Amino acid sequence: MPNKIKRWIFNHFRDNFIIYFIVTILFFIGIIIGSITIKLLEPEKINGIMLFLNSLFKSINSDGINNITVLKQSLADNYRAIFIIWISSTIFIGLIIVPAIILFKGFALGFSVGFFVNEYGLKGFLFSVLGIFSQNIFIIPGIISISSISLAFTINNIRKRKIRSRNNNFVSAFIDYSLLTMLFSVLVLIGCLIEAYLTPVFMKSFIDYLS
Repeated sequence: MPNKIKRWIFNHFRDNFIIYFIVTILFFIGIIIGSITIKLLEPEKINGIMLFLNSLFKSINSDGINNITVLKQSLADNYRAIFIIWISSTIFIGLIIVPAIILFKGFALGFSVGFFVNEYGLKGFLFSVLGIFSQNIFIIPGIISISSISLAFTINNIRKRKIRSRNNNFVSAFIDYSLLTMLFSVLVLIGCLIEAYLTPVFMKSFIDYLS
């Protein structure tokens, strides 16, 4: 069974390599736009955008960082995106929605890293490596994979739309699509747990280091 699953995933990557490549490029374009935008805005606007983009910053209150609150916020932000990606492709608007979400995710990462580098220089970069990339090592591949799976599903079904009602291919493809989405969602879950329980430790150490 494990070998069958590995072969299934390998065949999927092989058949949709170009889509994965395009999605990855879109993500990096988002990162570049986010890192450039940080240079063009006033400080008060930058702080507001950081609060909007980053799950951890949304969850900080006067009592400090509550891990459960961070986890809930991170799960809500990421799984809302996953659900939108999944549902948009089942109703054939994924070709528009999915690239927009990928660009936004890249923008959020580029803007967050740019914020810390712009504010704290080398120290900010070091924090970005430890406190931002740690969870995104899992979240980014998960979201990119789910987005690529979604686009592949949409494109394949647009091609087969005329003959879909004559066979059961749509149901089988939909099941495979949903299973792959669930599989890569596990990566996102791991990233959310890291953001909730490991990133705050890095943030506290970073704040202590600056003070």
